[in-house]
Amino acid sequence: MSNPSALIRKTIYQQQLYQPSIQKTTGLTIRNYILNRRIELAQICLSEGMSITEACYRSGFGDYANFIRSFTKIVGTSPGKFVRKQSTEKC
Repeated sequence: MSNPSALIRKTIYQQQLYQPSIQKTTGLTIRNYILNRRIELAQICLSEGMSITEACYRSGFGDYANFIRSFTKIVGTSPGKFVRKQSTEKC
């Protein structure tokens, strides 16, 4: 499929098709489900000692500021505070 418009229409159709079942199962929209999974991955990366920047990009974020904002909103603390808390719990 080389036509970008057709690909976009197909993607939107698929999202509309699967949205109800995903939302019923998880209680989240597809967008929020994916965002939460990416933040979970970032938490694992940070817990394993990865830098915040590397965890940001490894978990699929292309924008550092958006990562910090999303992480803080979902986790309830900034990535820096999360890392510091992880390091004090290991001691």
